[in-house]
Amino acid sequence: MLPSYERSTGRIGSLHEFQQRAARYSLNGPGNGEVSSIAGLLTDEIATELEVACNRDESDGSDYLETFRDYGGRKSISGVSLFGGERSRAHNKLRYYRRQLKANSFLILLGVIGGPMIYGIRVLYNYLIELRETLVGLAPNYTLKLIVWIAHTLIFSSLGLFFTQLAPVAAGSGVSQMKSILTGIDPRMYLPGYFDFSTFLVKVAGLVCAVGAGLIVGTEGAFVHIMSSVTHHLLKMPIFKGFSVHLNGRLQLLAAACAVGVSSLFSSPIGGVLFSMEVTSTYYLMSNYIKAFISAVSGAVMLRLTLVLANSEANLATQAVLKTHFPIRPFTIWEIPLYILLGMILGLLSTAMMWFLRKIAERRSAFRKSSQRWKYFFVTWIDPFVVSVLTAVLTYVPGEYTRANSMDDLAILFTDGELPPAWQVISKYYALSVLSAVFMFLLPLCITLKIPTGIWVPTFLAGAAFGRMFGEFVAQIFPELNVIPGTYALAGAAAFGTAATRAISVAVITLEITAAMSMILPLFCASLAAMAVSSLGREKSVYDTLLIVNGMPFLPLVDLDSTATAGDVAEPCLVYITKRTTIARILLALQRLPHHEIPVVDTEARMILLGVVSGSQLRRFVRNYYELNGLTGADMDLGETIQKNTPLLSWATLKDKFTLNTQTDNTGGFNGMGSFDITYNALSTQRPHLIGNGRGNVPFLMDDEKMLGLLNEGWDSAKAEKLNAAVKITEGRICVIRPMAMTISSNTPLDDLHMIFTMLRCDHCFVLRRVLTFDENIITKPTEKQRTEQIGNQYERNDAMHLLVRVLLSWMIKRINTCN
Repeated sequence: MLPSYERSTGRIGSLHEFQQRAARYSLNGPGNGEVSSIAGLLTDEIATELEVACNRDESDGSDYLETFRDYGGRKSISGVSLFGGERSRAHNKLRYYRRQLKANSFLILLGVIGGPMIYGIRVLYNYLIELRETLVGLAPNYTLKLIVWIAHTLIFSSLGLFFTQLAPVAAGSGVSQMKSILTGIDPRMYLPGYFDFSTFLVKVAGLVCAVGAGLIVGTEGAFVHIMSSVTHHLLKMPIFKGFSVHLNGRLQLLAAACAVGVSSLFSSPIGGVLFSMEVTSTYYLMSNYIKAFISAVSGAVMLRLTLVLANSEANLATQAVLKTHFPIRPFTIWEIPLYILLGMILGLLSTAMMWFLRKIAERRSAFRKSSQRWKYFFVTWIDPFVVSVLTAVLTYVPGEYTRANSMDDLAILFTDGELPPAWQVISKYYALSVLSAVFMFLLPLCITLKIPTGIWVPTFLAGAAFGRMFGEFVAQIFPELNVIPGTYALAGAAAFGTAATRAISVAVITLEITAAMSMILPLFCASLAAMAVSSLGREKSVYDTLLIVNGMPFLPLVDLDSTATAGDVAEPCLVYITKRTTIARILLALQRLPHHEIPVVDTEARMILLGVVSGSQLRRFVRNYYELNGLTGADMDLGETIQKNTPLLSWATLKDKFTLNTQTDNTGGFNGMGSFDITYNALSTQRPHLIGNGRGNVPFLMDDEKMLGLLNEGWDSAKAEKLNAAVKITEGRICVIRPMAMTISSNTPLDDLHMIFTMLRCDHCFVLRRVLTFDENIITKPTEKQRTEQIGNQYERNDAMHLLVRVLLSWMIKRINTCN
């Protein structure tokens, strides 16, 4: 009997067996007749499963399997890993090395572009900050200085708001949006125009104005969005277009772009990669790790090179971004509990700030959605005006210590010396407490405005001020410890940023930008304590809070009922065609699922899923059928043009009448692809509230008989007869039925389904009854998210304390049951 891996039919029983079969196929190669045997293997297995599992007649799959193999041979190989594929075949070595060179070139190019560009943007908003200092210095008295300070803030913040009105999707932090996009959603639905070049320009202009105005905002989120836009447009270049064919390849490169945005800002490649992993990913593929590092290191090197060339100082290549002055031994082991206490206090303060931020964001979101015009006008213009004035007053009136909003200006906090006299006019405790309170209060007000923002620098400075105050207090209470207050400022900066973002990589970035590697232990102790305390509360991180308030979907890990299955959340609303169908039904399916692959079943009675067919191929099939049969009006029937003489009942007029307010949803996105989320929400008759408040809901389009009857009235009898005649979609090899890589059984546990959506980052999946029968159901990402939230109790897996309690309780219950 032949070994299992040499048999041409039968199931693949293990990963080892699969590797043996794949290796045998690779060694023999397609030139030795192995391709045809593999095709026979697939056909025989389909027939065997049909006969054994379903007791049905053998399915004829040869006509589309051979076509699919021809089609697959012509396709781009970009579906594989950017660093993998065809290594073992001698005749593919050249293609393999060419692909590796192209992938590495793209990743390096990201850094080469990102470093100088981010430096240039920083120079622009630093010019505006210097302009403010110059104008204030020219004013003769205190009152005029305050007026100039307020006027500068008002002018440039209003200018930033005006720019953002041109592309509203440019507002906010790009981290929250990228976290949602990297889970696999279609940005066309929730973020129309997010990657457009006009959005890129607005993001840059708005960020320069917001930071230059002196608002309490950071920049890392905006730079993440900027680099993601650069990546999207680079993928449109002919040389790199192959990488964007598949969703997985695009998401890998976008994840690398997020790392470049952070590393090029702080010159911290390690922290940049870790930060992008923590704050933008629910589930991170380790295969992306090396790609992100290549781009991050390239960006950090280019930033250093740009600094050297721009300032003509070679030592800038090795200097720390933020200079600190600590002795060789900056702390003693007995101070570790004090650092932990500092982290716990900052964790509580972070929770309070998150609560305030959530309330402000929810109120502003409610005003923007309100039907009352005065509320929309208030939140669009009056509210930003008040916040700008309040920011200007609170950053100028207290003193010099609140007028600096950059890390360089507050580097004095990270020294072992005394604070300047300007900080001790009343008391150094007063100055430090006011500085930290002002930043903690103004940050939620500013970052929820409709301008490009970030949060890293403000949280860093607020934590540093509070940490310095804590260190000064400890030094005064315990003089025998020889405490260095500046070390507590550094620990406080890392701890507060960690608690706000729930990302321990903030501590790594802090170490990289200060080069204070001797402080690694206190920083991580304080940061972990702050994260643990902040995780105990109900508030989420800054990015997740903004993501949820803005209605962006993402898939947090959840605790689900073990009895729930995929059938409990599937949408009973699916568009499909049969292998032998009519042109009229193809037109019906194309209008219901524009720009999408359409599932194909063998017959209406058996409902065996054969695969999916591209919408563009179906359109070519329809046009070819029209030409062969001498029919006219293909464009009109496909709904692609609306002419003056268009009949009352046609796809073009129906599409124009029934599609409500969809113009704003059809820009941006990837390669012009639509979203299953949009389509199935519009077609759903059961849950129209899932997406977009039911906007554009047209359940009438799902009634086949009514739609076909109406459309037949717009055709003459001869044309109607030909369009309702049976055709086989595989004729002429125009349409290729692509077998499905993955389908879901209706009995699949819901926790497994949730992990599939999280790990594979898919937009939708098809649900089968038993194994092969099509269940006429589909699950989209928003559906899965909402229904699983109703069935299970959501919790954050990074909540270390909750997880520890759950483990301990489970262990205790098991022990009690054992004793009994």
